Amino acid sequence: MRRLASIGILYIFWLLITTSARPLDLFIGLLVAGAAGWWTDRVLWRDEPEPLPVRTWLRLPIYLAHLLKEIVVAAVYVAERVLDPKMGIAPAMQTHRTRFSSDTARVAFANSITLTPGTLTVDVDGDVFIIHCLHESFSDAISSGDLERRVTATFDR
Repeated sequence: MRRLASIGILYIFWLLITTSARPLDLFIGLLVAGAAGWWTDRVLWRDEPEPLPVRTWLRLPIYLAHLLKEIVVAAVYVAERVLDPKMGIAPAMQTHRTRFSSDTARVAFANSITLTPGTLTVDVDGDVFIIHCLHESFSDAISSGDLERRVTATFDR
């Protein structure tokens, strides 16, 4: 999978820098991208494990769609809290323990929290995440375990 991804990225780069759709240019670009992708996978990344399995790539669009929805909802909620003085802001720190078996899942979880407006991953120590929330209610999605389940289903092997 890594080799195909490398070839695909290099081919797209080739198409962008040549800006040509002539059949010969497309064919040469495919040959160059194929050779470079094969070489990098064989020589540069020989001892490296596969970064993301195919299963993760297939589930990633669903996860990203859900995350985008959560980001938009949280952005509206933060805007309401900031613009309406009656709602108030009451920052809170929350500790959340997870059970991820891969570092990829831990990073995805921490980044998903940080990308969502009103929340920020402050520290990660093994499976313990310290999260700053603009208001205690902002941590509901994290406390409910929904985000953790989605990250596990997408990134945990």
